[in-house]
Amino acid sequence: DGTVVAWGRNDYGQRTVPSGLSGIKAIAGGGEHTVALKDNGTVVAWGRNSYGQTTVPPGLSGVTAIAAGHLHTVVLKSDGTVLAWGDNGYGQTTVPSGLGGVTAIDAGESHTVALRNNGTVVAWGRNDYGQTTVPSGLSGITAIAAGSLHTVALRGDGTAVAWGGSAPVPVGLAGVMAI
Repeated sequence: DGTVVAWGRNDYGQRTVPSGLSGIKAIAGGGEHTVALKDNGTVVAWGRNSYGQTTVPPGLSGVTAIAAGHLHTVVLKSDGTVLAWGDNGYGQTTVPSGLGGVTAIDAGESHTVALRNNGTVVAWGRNDYGQTTVPSGLSGITAIAAGSLHTVALRGDGTAVAWGGSAPVPVGLAGVMAI
């Protein structure tokens, strides 16, 4: 019905859903904040705001997807562009110049990942575990996911690839439909 229910730790109000909040079509949980995408393309955020991660830019609209990192927030707009705000200590909110044609986003602890409409991946931010070092020649990607210190991508053929601070993808893993 488009309402939100939250539970767990509430040190910074991250599970205190704003009164009257409705019309929600997506939700993302960051380290200590929560972001919601309304069905009208606007965004609502609450919880810890020590780096401005819950301060939604004025007039923001046309949003089709949201992601929340530990202390940053990322949105995908209907025109295929990405906007990010909050902690930028590792460059995770510095969207690469000219990035467009984006169809999906995700946020790790301190890095951000975007899937482009040509099946390629762009990543930026913290890279001390290789989480933003996209494998050379990677293409044919249909989905992405960012973990704390690693990134995963799903190929159109149902196989997955991972990079960064994670264990390798299990040998022989195939037929994957979602990550």
